[in-house]
Amino acid sequence: MPLRALLAMLLWGAVGLATCGCGQDAGPQAADAAPAPSLTRVTADRADLLFRYAGAEAGSFESATTLDAVPADKRASVQVVDLSLAPEARGAGRYVQVFDLRTPAPDGSYPGKLVPRGALEEALAAQTARPAQKPVIVYSAAWCGICRKAMAMLDREGIAYVDRDIEKDPGADAELKAKAAKAGVQVSGVPVFDVGGRILPGYDEGSLLRAIRGT
Repeated sequence: MPLRALLAMLLWGAVGLATCGCGQDAGPQAADAAPAPSLTRVTADRADLLFRYAGAEAGSFESATTLDAVPADKRASVQVVDLSLAPEARGAGRYVQVFDLRTPAPDGSYPGKLVPRGALEEALAAQTARPAQKPVIVYSAAWCGICRKAMAMLDREGIAYVDRDIEKDPGADAELKAKAAKAGVQVSGVPVFDVGGRILPGYDEGSLLRAIRGT
């Protein structure tokens, strides 16, 4: 199957399921009640990802099956589809995931954000002219409500980040402890933020945004 046809099936197939009216619970309320999907972990060596980026002509898009195939001047804002997940698992009818593929975090992963599907074109175009932001890593845990609140704020502000669950991601807890020790910062829980090498324990929205934006 041509790559363009495969891309169309993967990206838009879930929309038809969500809007076909094939059940009493397929309305907007049910969709809004569903939890947001987890942010995909994107690394250069993954072979199960699909990359979609702005084309040369306005309103056009190109796709690639490897990160290396994405042109360097298009990597600031790239939609990534995790082919290892079913459309429902990645919330394909409601969200897309947009990543900054210019500079990886120390662990090799790239920062990204959830974007409402209707805002995809705007999201892909918005960051292209911007300089790379400071890399942001969020050390979190699945049970941490403050972590979810913090990441929702980052998504709302259009800030790309890497989410590292200290209980699920191999090496994340040791990595966090090593960074904190090197910085002389005491860490007793999550969330903890690494903003361009600066370790910020706890969540304070104003302080976090100032650190990211350099204000």
